Amino acid sequence: MKILYLAVHRHKGWGAEHWLSRAFERSDCSVYRYDYRQKRRQFLPWWYIKRELSAVNTQFKPDIVLLQRAEKMPPSVVEHFSAPVVFWSTEQLVRRRDVDQLLQANKLFQWVYVHTYTCLDYVESRFKNLLPAVSVMHNATGVETLIDNDDRPRTAIFNRNVSARRREWLDTCGDLVEVIEGRYGDGYFEDLRESKIALNIHFSGESLDDFETGIYEALASGCAVITERLNPRTVADLNMENAVLQVDTPEQMRDAIKQLSSNPEQLSQLVENGKAAIKSNLWDARAEQMLSKFTELLAQPLAR
Repeated sequence: MKILYLAVHRHKGWGAEHWLSRAFERSDCSVYRYDYRQKRRQFLPWWYIKRELSAVNTQFKPDIVLLQRAEKMPPSVVEHFSAPVVFWSTEQLVRRRDVDQLLQANKLFQWVYVHTYTCLDYVESRFKNLLPAVSVMHNATGVETLIDNDDRPRTAIFNRNVSARRREWLDTCGDLVEVIEGRYGDGYFEDLRESKIALNIHFSGESLDDFETGIYEALASGCAVITERLNPRTVADLNMENAVLQVDTPEQMRDAIKQLSSNPEQLSQLVENGKAAIKSNLWDARAEQMLSKFTELLAQPLAR
């Protein structure tokens, strides 16, 4: 299958786009990567991007167009494709309103993937034109991130962006956790592989049902994960009820760090549960899920 993948492809060694593209290629797909955000950073107008994509459409002849994120993209950029277009929103729609113009367009997409069940409810209430061609696509991690490592000098880390809400939680954990910011790619994964415990805290009050990518990456790296409470439906989907330790308050998170640090057997069991759960939550599995949907769409008449 030939996939034209419009996304942010400048990240090397990290990011959903990087891992998913490689997973598609392992499934014998030909993937054309087009980085619309890089084009915009070069101050190229949308009409020029549309012209470039029209040429790609003619020359590459994709079977499917997969559009990810697409902030501020006008519908006119997408309307001209001769193949089915699938939109994948990897952000919380209630917090990121810069794709409303795409979601409001009639018959622009043949399928839409959203990030969480809250996003699905949001679409069902505000964008009924998309129904019933909408479903949740959970995050994952790359098979390349799986590793066993017993040499872990750090006890607990938080190594993602620190929002004001996250700072409140981390201040309570204080001296028990090492906070690391601004490390991506290899450095990011090196930090995880050196730590016994990784923490997950929701970015904002509008993201309380988000199952952050960092959870998958920490589990793949062999960390025990202590996380703020997650959406139980998502946890059940992913079969991770016993793979992470959930807490409801910053104080409980601090106590959980102390508990795991002083109980090697419990820590080891949680790590083993996480390793078992992550094997069914790799990007290869998500690629297979998407390819099944793509095949289904290709068997239907294309409506524009």
